[in-house]
Formats: sequence, C-alpha cells, structure tokens
Amino acid sequence: MKKGFTLVELLGTIVILALIALIAFPAVLGLLNNSQDETDKAMQNFAINGARNYINDNMDQFPKALESDTAKKTYGDKGNISIQTLVDEGYIDSTNINSDKNCQMLNDYIKVTSDSNKYNYEYITVDGGC
Repeated sequence: MKKGFTLVELLGTIVILALIALIAFPAVLGLLNNSQDETDKAMQNFAINGARNYINDNMDQFPKALESDTAKKTYGDKGNISIQTLVDEGYIDSTNINSDKNCQMLNDYIKVTSDSNKYNYEYITVDGGC
C-alpha cells in the first residue's frame, strides 16, 4: 500500500482552507478599517486639545459669549484655527500627526465658537489640497 494523500483529500483540504479564508478576510478587513477610524478620531481629539491650549494662550482674541446671549458667538476667520497654525506655533507636535494623512490633516482646521460662557470646538475636514 502506498503512503500519501489522494487527490480528493488534497482538494478537500484546499476547499476547506479557501472557505476559512473567505470567512476570515472580511473580518480582518473590518478590524483594520475600524482601527483606522479610531486613529482618525484620536488625531482629531488631539488637534482639538491643541486648539484649546491655543485659545487659553490667546484669550483676549476669543472672548466668551455672555450668558444672556442666546446665539453662538463666532469669531470669523480667526475662529478657524488651522492644524498647520497649531503645528507652526508649537501646540501640536507634527510627529504626532498620522503620517499617512499628514498632508491632508494639515489643511484641516478647528472651528471655534462660544456659547453660554463656554467654547465649542468642531473639527472641519478640508478635501484635497495635497
């Protein structure tokens, strides 16, 4: 009697491995996409914290809205603090910016408004620019 695998056994093994790959690949791809989304959100929070520090150091340019005001107070263009400005002025270390999206992220900005005696920060993504 010969030792070894028959053609049917080899084909059955290949089919089973292919099915496992078909099941596992989308799951792994989903995990990679989720981790990228979480990284992007963390980078945005990092930039917002840099904008908070910028506002604290430049309070005279960003007075808070009075409690009696019902509308949000906007600061026009000076309330749009670019990520590039935060990097240039040392509020964000450029080595902490996601290197894959570095160029894109430097074109984004933080929109600052004031409402009920507090500041509101919104991360704005600008498409293109690289």
